Amino acid sequence: MPVDVQAALGRNLKRFCKTVLKGYAAEAEQTAKANAAWTDRTGDARRLIKGVVLDTGDTIGIALVHRVEYGKWLERDGNGKYAVLYPTIEAMKPRVFDAFKKYFGGR
Repeated sequence: MPVDVQAALGRNLKRFCKTVLKGYAAEAEQTAKANAAWTDRTGDARRLIKGVVLDTGDTIGIALVHRVEYGKWLERDGNGKYAVLYPTIEAMKPRVFDAFKKYFGGR
């Protein structure tokens, strides 16, 4: 039975990338929770921030999401005063890209 080496390498590479990104997603989640500038009332908004790995089939990445209905307002209100998701991802982006460049022999 012939083995599709290209497909096998692709699956393994994707699995590797998702594993690496899972670590960065967890770090982003912890950073966002620690840096959220709002005052907790119930603690739900902070506790329910989640770092996730997204896989669209062609693209893999990380995202931070609020899992409370009012999370979008925390990000938008006060001219971004309480925004934590986007700034956290933007701050981590260079480190993630540098890590992958390092893994794959780039500079």
